[in-house]
Amino acid sequence: MAVHYISADVSIIGGGSAGTIAAIKAKSQNPDAKVIILDKGPIETSGAIGRGMDALNIVAVPGYGTPENVVEALTKVTEGILDQECAYVLGEKSLQVIKDLEEYTNREPGDLFPIDENGNYKASFLHPTEHPLYLAMDGEDIKRALAKRVRDLGVQVLDFTPAVRLLTTDGRVSALLAFNIRTGDFYVINTPTVILTAGAVGKFGLPRDGYLSGLYEFPGNTGEGFAMAYHAGANLINLECFQTNLLMKDYNGPACGYVVIPRGGYGVNALGEKYWTHGYWSGDMFLAVWREFQEGRGPVYLKMDHLPEETIQGLEKILWGTERTSRGLFHIQRDENYRRWDSVEQGMEEITLCSGHSMSGIQINKHTETNVPGLYAAGDCAAVPHQYLTGAFVFGSIAGERAAEFAKTHKAPQLDVDINQLIKEVVRPLELEEGIPVEQVEYKIRSKISQYLTPPKSDPLMNKLLWWTERIRKEDLPRIKVNDYHDLIKVTEVQSIIDCAEMAARASLYRTESRWGLGHYRLAYPQRDPDWDNKWVVLHKDRASGSMTASQQEVPAPQWTFPARLDYEYPALNLSIGTGYKHPPNKVRDPWIEEKVQREGFEIPARFVPGKGGVK
Repeated sequence: MAVHYISADVSIIGGGSAGTIAAIKAKSQNPDAKVIILDKGPIETSGAIGRGMDALNIVAVPGYGTPENVVEALTKVTEGILDQECAYVLGEKSLQVIKDLEEYTNREPGDLFPIDENGNYKASFLHPTEHPLYLAMDGEDIKRALAKRVRDLGVQVLDFTPAVRLLTTDGRVSALLAFNIRTGDFYVINTPTVILTAGAVGKFGLPRDGYLSGLYEFPGNTGEGFAMAYHAGANLINLECFQTNLLMKDYNGPACGYVVIPRGGYGVNALGEKYWTHGYWSGDMFLAVWREFQEGRGPVYLKMDHLPEETIQGLEKILWGTERTSRGLFHIQRDENYRRWDSVEQGMEEITLCSGHSMSGIQINKHTETNVPGLYAAGDCAAVPHQYLTGAFVFGSIAGERAAEFAKTHKAPQLDVDINQLIKEVVRPLELEEGIPVEQVEYKIRSKISQYLTPPKSDPLMNKLLWWTERIRKEDLPRIKVNDYHDLIKVTEVQSIIDCAEMAARASLYRTESRWGLGHYRLAYPQRDPDWDNKWVVLHKDRASGSMTASQQEVPAPQWTFPARLDYEYPALNLSIGTGYKHPPNKVRDPWIEEKVQREGFEIPARFVPGKGGVK
C-alpha cells in the first residue's frame, strides 16, 4: 500500500453524467488546468447512464417549449419550493446539451434525437403541464463517448479510486483522500476546487426482495456526495422529500413509464382502470398509487397492449437494450408480454434521496456554488428539483467552467489534518482480527430505513430510526471486519447511508406539514400548512458541537408567477375499529414472582437503577 501526493486545479468526485461533462468543460475552459476525475469503477460504464439513456426528460427546444415553460413545470411539481433561476437555467441551456451530445457521439440531427418536418427537435408530453418538454434519444453510446472525450482531452482519470474524505482548511476546500479498491494505494490530492457529482442516495431503503444491489439507481450511488458535502460544512435542502419509486415488481429496475407514457401507454390498477390523471413522477401520482393499494385495487400495471405493434417493438428495443439488457430475459422467464395489459406489474419497491427524479440534495445556486468556497455540486446530488439527465449535463457543464475559473486565482490551502491518522481510520476494518461483515451492517441500516421512514411518515418511527442510527454508529461500525480493498469502500458507503438516514429523519421531523404527495406525507401533520409555503428545510453541521442542525430558510423570491401546486388532497383517514373487549384488572403485586426473587436472588444491573448512574 503506497501513498501518492498529487496536486490538481479541479478535482471531480464521480465519473457519471455530470462528472464527465464537468471534466470536459473544465479542460476546455482552461486547457492548462490539471483536472482529475475519480470514480469507483471505469468511467466508460459508471453512473446512472452507464448502459446508455433513452431520453432527455426535460428540455426547452424551439417550436415546442421555452425556458419559462420549464420554470412553470418545475414550480408546479415542487409546489413552489425551488429557486426559479436554477429552473430557468436548466431550460435555457438544454439546447446546448443536445448539440454537445451530438458532437461527442458524432451523430447527426435526427439520428440521436428525433426531429419534425420543420427540422426542430421533436418533443413530447410527459409533465403535468400543457407543454411538450420530453425529448426521446437513441443514446446507447453516450457514456462511452463522454469518457472518450474526457481521456482525449488529457484529464487524469483515477478509475476504481473513490474519494473517502473531502478536506477543508479554514472553511475552504483543500484536499481529497482517495484509495484504489484494487491496489489499496492511497491518493492525497491537494486541490482548491472539488465538484461533487457522486449521484443520488440510490442505496437507501431496502428493496422488498431484500437484494442489496437490486435497486433502481446505480448501485454505486450510496450518498457519499450528500455525506461529504455535509461534513465539509455545506448546506443540504429538501431531505424530507423522498423519491418513492414506482418500479417493475421483483426486477427492481425502471418500470420505464417515461419511455411508455410519451408513446401512449399509461398506468392501470388491478381492475384495468386508469388510476390517475398523469404518469409523471410527482408526489401526487405516488400518493394515487398508495391509495390504490390501500383500497384494495392493487397491484398496478403499465398498460401497452393497445399500442400499435410497431410501437411495442420499438419499446422492446429501448427497454431491453438501452435501459437494462437483463430486462428482456426477466420478461421471457415469467412469460410476460407487452401485448397483454397486465404484463408489467409495478410496486412501491423502495425509497431514495435524489434531485434528478425528486428534490433532495446539496444546496447550490445557478452557478453550482455551495456555501463552502471552492466546493461545487451537480447531477443527482445537487438540489435542482426534477432536473433529470438534462440537469446533470447543464449543471455539470457550469460546474466545470466555474471551477476552472476559480482555480486560476485560488491555490489549495495547506492541510491542517494528520493524513496518516486519517488513513489508519479508513483501513482499520482491514486490520481487525475478527468482526462482523459489512453486508450485515448495510442490511441492518437499510432495513431500518425502510421500516421506519417509508411514507406515510410516523413521528415515533422516525424518532426510533434516529435512535438506531446512533446505535449502529457506536456498536456496529467499529466492529466491521473486511478482507480486501473492494469491501473496504463498502464501509464508507454504509457510513454515508447512515448519515443520509439521519438527515432524512431530522428534516422530516422539522417540516411540520405534509407536502409533495407521498414524498412528505406526515401522519402527525396530514395537510399542507401555508406557513411552510416558499420555505426550505436546511440541514447543516454545527462546527462547534458537530451535531446536525435544521433550520428554515425562504426560497428566493419567484420571478415568474405560475401555479405552485398540483391537483390533489390528502385523505381524511378514519380508522375507528370499535371499543374491543376489556377484561377485569389483575393485581399489580405478584407474590409468586417476588418469592422467587427473594429465594433465588437477582441483582438488577446498576445502569437500570435510578441514583446509581442509571435511568432517571
